[in-house]
Amino acid sequence: MQQGQARSYLHYLLLARPDLHVAQGVLISASELTFLFGIGGVGIRSLTLDWESELLHRLAYAFFYRVYDPDHFLDASYIGMVLHPEKNNLVAYTVKITVKTGDNRTPQHIELPNLVPLYASSPFGTRTHILSNPDPRVEVNGKHLVVLKDQLCRHPDEHSILNRVHYPETVPGVIEEVYHDSFEAPFCEEKRQKHRMGLRHLGRPFMTIPTLQQMLEIVFDILEGNLSPLLTSSCAFTRWQCCDICVLSAPSFIATSAKAILCISRMIPRL
Repeated sequence: MQQGQARSYLHYLLLARPDLHVAQGVLISASELTFLFGIGGVGIRSLTLDWESELLHRLAYAFFYRVYDPDHFLDASYIGMVLHPEKNNLVAYTVKITVKTGDNRTPQHIELPNLVPLYASSPFGTRTHILSNPDPRVEVNGKHLVVLKDQLCRHPDEHSILNRVHYPETVPGVIEEVYHDSFEAPFCEEKRQKHRMGLRHLGRPFMTIPTLQQMLEIVFDILEGNLSPLLTSSCAFTRWQCCDICVLSAPSFIATSAKAILCISRMIPRL
């Protein structure tokens, strides 16, 4: 019972903290002490020692030291975190990204302040975090960066799919990427890549259509060639395993779905 609760706490902590690679927890009983490590994209690892163990004081020292000084347990690109109690305990992050600009591709460091969490899922799977940028003045290569998205992807990744969707020309109504970077996710045994994307659009999930009747009406409008006001005024997400493709209208949703499926089928090797 207590083991399950402790693991749930680590699950929710990784959901709430996109800046942490590893979340820590400890479970104490009368006979033993269990150290828990929730590793993003991997799962929970534990080590149990009885109170008489010679290793207990060493592990306890290292464990609690890392609580106050996370070091490599923390994503160094998250350089600031501010709690706003007056805004229902809203947390705002400052993230530093590196963008290559100009013909000579000179690296430029850009700070994105006051990023607000919008969505988080699957801390031990794809570990997706989406943060909104409330400052529309921030630009990357002359384009506004509205959303920052972190995700642990397996092949194919969303960046590759979007490149193929927008090739050879940009598809109207489909989300556009203004920034992308990838790096090896620490502690992942599978050598998975963490992809960070800067997007130009902000929307809401396609599945938030409130009733089945409205879904049927939208399908009817698509077949008739008319746009539903619900979709023309919002953004739709369709999900492919570890990827989220965002579109802005019903026709684009259908066209992008077909094109994304074709792209994925070409990128997955035949068995």
